Amino acid sequence: MQALFPAPPAWAVQAVQPICDLITLPMLSRHLHVVIGAAFFYHGVMKVSALISPVFSSYNKLDRRTKVNWDIHTVSFVQAIIILYYSYIVHVWDIALHQDKVDAYSPYAGDVYALACGYFLWDSYVSLKYMRWFGFGFVFHGLASLQIFSFSYRPLLQYWGPIFLAFEASTPFLNIHWYLDKVGMTGSRLQRVNGAFLLATFFLVRIVWGWYSAYNLFTMLWALYKAGRRDFQGFGIVYFVSNMSLNLLNLYWFWKMIESLKKRVKPVKKAQ
Repeated sequence: MQALFPAPPAWAVQAVQPICDLITLPMLSRHLHVVIGAAFFYHGVMKVSALISPVFSSYNKLDRRTKVNWDIHTVSFVQAIIILYYSYIVHVWDIALHQDKVDAYSPYAGDVYALACGYFLWDSYVSLKYMRWFGFGFVFHGLASLQIFSFSYRPLLQYWGPIFLAFEASTPFLNIHWYLDKVGMTGSRLQRVNGAFLLATFFLVRIVWGWYSAYNLFTMLWALYKAGRRDFQGFGIVYFVSNMSLNLLNLYWFWKMIESLKKRVKPVKKAQ
């Protein structure tokens, strides 16, 4: 498939090509402008959220930390919708990737993963900036995700991108649940229903689908390794560690979500 966005000028590709070759991501030079553009776009979404969210009275009552978190959730919501749409197109229509699940390269998929990389680059920056508030787990998630999807510019495993980007299907429900908590609708019927969808989608796409897909991916790579292929050995190890770390992190977050939902949907007793 043709690229989603216009190609960068030849001089820009030539300028960054030596660096991309040095880090063994040669195809990144064709998509770096999308990565950078996406990072700035998502930062712009955060700024716009901070400008328009005060129309909600609940937003004005929040402390600075929670306002920042509100804006981050807004970016996360927008990103999830965008990346789910385009990754679906890649998975269904990009036939070349189905024909070679290891080495195939698609300009369209490259741009889609550049959108994801741009988001994870922005997410890593914001998580580092506010690590004192949100902890190291979000920093690790952003950096590990950025690393995993950057491998597609080797190119390597582009076919598997949409499979793991399906994780984002749970993100809108997570954000809605968080918003409802902040606008005074904790324990409401709407939050209970959304919470059920959140737990169901998170469990299905991040736990069941995530571990199942990881098993399929790494058994395929192991079969190639046993067949004598060694050129992706280093990348495979890094990919395995990052992917499994994220899968374990999803298990931890799922447990935390269950604990949180138990508290938030618990009816509040009225004072006598």
